[in-house]
Amino acid sequence: MRIRSIMDLRSAGAATDAGARPAAKSVRRDIEGEIYAHRKALADLMHSKVLGQGDVTSAFKLITETAADVLEVERASVWRLIDGGAAIECIDLYERSGKQHSAGLRISAADVPSYFAALQRERTIRAHNARTDPRTSEFRAAYLEPLGITSMLDAPVFSRGKMVGVVCHEHTGKPRRWKLHEELLASSFADFVAVVLETAASQEAQVALRVERDALESKIAERTRDLRDSEANLRDLIDFSPVAMVLTRIADSTVLLANRRAGAMFEVPLQEIHGRHAPQHWVNLVHRQHYLEHVFRHGRIDDFESEMQTSSGRKFWASLSGQRLRFAGDDALLAAIVDVTAQRHAREDLLVQATRDALTGVFNRRYVENVLSKEVERAGRHGRPLAVAILDADNFKRINDTRGHQTGDEVLRAITERCRNTLRSHDVFGRYGGEEFVIVFPETNLDEAGLVAERLRAAVADEPFKVGDDTLGVTVSIGLAAYTPGHDMDKLLQRADAALYTAKQNGRNLVRQ
Repeated sequence: MRIRSIMDLRSAGAATDAGARPAAKSVRRDIEGEIYAHRKALADLMHSKVLGQGDVTSAFKLITETAADVLEVERASVWRLIDGGAAIECIDLYERSGKQHSAGLRISAADVPSYFAALQRERTIRAHNARTDPRTSEFRAAYLEPLGITSMLDAPVFSRGKMVGVVCHEHTGKPRRWKLHEELLASSFADFVAVVLETAASQEAQVALRVERDALESKIAERTRDLRDSEANLRDLIDFSPVAMVLTRIADSTVLLANRRAGAMFEVPLQEIHGRHAPQHWVNLVHRQHYLEHVFRHGRIDDFESEMQTSSGRKFWASLSGQRLRFAGDDALLAAIVDVTAQRHAREDLLVQATRDALTGVFNRRYVENVLSKEVERAGRHGRPLAVAILDADNFKRINDTRGHQTGDEVLRAITERCRNTLRSHDVFGRYGGEEFVIVFPETNLDEAGLVAERLRAAVADEPFKVGDDTLGVTVSIGLAAYTPGHDMDKLLQRADAALYTAKQNGRNLVRQ
């Protein structure tokens, strides 16, 4: 059930605002009861003494029981990340119908790689049909079908910026479509797990937990009287949410409501955040326009990543999930915002590791071959010129044997630097292995590539290298080949390698084609 608008429950018979879509009867009937029940359950859980005593086993049992009851799922469980992220282990699994707990099951990332990848990049995994969703379908034969599970709602657990586990909610019976507030509740339970872990690890966390309890208790008390109408329910949901939430008026981008976490995220005192102009916190307003266009077309958006900035100008990457609704007679946009800077940097680091050579920093063999394969296909399809060169350091084995491998590594890095400074911006340069490098020249004929290759040869040979206290004269030999219709990537590389062999045979420090 998607919430399309928030109705005024005090006058259920009143007409809707002009242009607003009528709220579904089930929304009008259920929203106050659902929000109140969820608020009370979360408040009871937050006030529980078990969470602050460092008794991890009892705390997790309480969390899974509460999660199963609040979200009305058959199974709720807490898992921790083990083996350096290569697997997860079940700490506690609660089965609602049998009212029993179990633990100990392990799941390896090698068996369900898509699921583990989704945990690293997504705020929640909302698998409405877990048996067909690509993130969870790997569980189908061995786990989902034997247990009758049809839908999954999983929330990663983060502690000090790192994912340490996951909270799982598993529904049996007919596949279930998860609601926005259920997703927020799943994140709440994940936050409770993080609190338990940090409390068990540090006495300081216990103090922080008591402070957080006092603040939440005060906020709940202030909002109890407002639960009589839907707008107050929305305020309560925003205030209580463990995720930064901001409600803006679409007409003028003015902030109407925001919670304490949003104020901290954007470095704005809570009393000053209302009435702010939302676009001032977007680094790229074009991204914001794309975000709004998607919301206008579909009514909501999930996991939209963009760079944001605080009031002091500090930039960070955020994942936004937005829902369009009506509030106080205005067309408004409710956004849940999560700081994903650490996860984004981790993805970027993985990309660098997957495409870059560790010694020289240039592209690695796998990446160069991938680029060359695509360029060969493009050249053949469109009749465009393409050339490739193989560059090899002359007498490199002698350098390694007489000066040592550390000196050899320094020479390779120095050759790399001179080549990068000489090549054109659109040339693709990578280490192919050992002292051998490959250059891909897109949209370049053999004569043009030959001129660039000669500049590379001269750049290396014209001035000796300074390596520690040594001065070494180093040269390279280069073999060139141009794409011929009908030849594949391997044939093109073989021809360049043959030209390199000719350069070596003719005396080295040469370019041959």
